[in-house]
Amino acid sequence: MKQTIHPATLPTLFTCGNCGTEITLASTGQTQSNLDVCSNCHPAYTGERLRTLSNNRIDAYNSRYKQG
Repeated sequence: MKQTIHPATLPTLFTCGNCGTEITLASTGQTQSNLDVCSNCHPAYTGERLRTLSNNRIDAYNSRYKQG
């Protein structure tokens, strides 16, 4: 690698806004950043699913198109 063309990397503290987990990674931008979600609280990684919105839509559909 050429030394003069690459930006310097700094240790950056990323903080999850949802669960408060702090992760330190290398970044070229700033020394501190915030995340919306991380792997500790994201539903795709935890296996939990948010069903409140979908349940309301299913209930609305069922009540609208009741048979019988």
